[in-house]
Amino acid sequence: MPLLSLNTWPVMSRDTKRQLIHQLTNTTVETLNMIPDKIRVMIHEQKPENFGKAGAMASDPTFSSDSRITNWQTRTSYATDATPVVGMAILTIDVWDTFDQETKDAWVNKLTEVLSLFTHAPGDKILILIREMPPGNWAQNGVTGIHEEFLTKSRRIECSTFIKL
Repeated sequence: MPLLSLNTWPVMSRDTKRQLIHQLTNTTVETLNMIPDKIRVMIHEQKPENFGKAGAMASDPTFSSDSRITNWQTRTSYATDATPVVGMAILTIDVWDTFDQETKDAWVNKLTEVLSLFTHAPGDKILILIREMPPGNWAQNGVTGIHEEFLTKSRRIECSTFIKL
């Protein structure tokens, strides 16, 4: 709570990923006043040809301008130069529905800065999706988030509730 799942191009070293995971966690802790051990980050690397925007494939040499087309008929684009886009980021966040809009706005603003720094993606190539759910739909270690002892019970290392087959 929350789970941050990043889809991006493989541009980061192991150390850079470590730093990114730390920074995403730190930003979430500071912005949401969240407990660090409940924040999970997953990085999924994809080839550029598996990304697209505005009908253009990210591996195409004209992706920078083609991905910024705002009108199919006139081919109007807001691209200002032909600089290749060297990164894209799609961050999907599953989180409890307990935060107000002002907090979420501040959080995604900070997360966008972090993602741009680590993935080298321009702002228009960073998409953040927040999927909210009630705490009762989130479970860890056999206990849902609505349980009054969720933090304690979810941290048990040994679980006595597992069914032996």
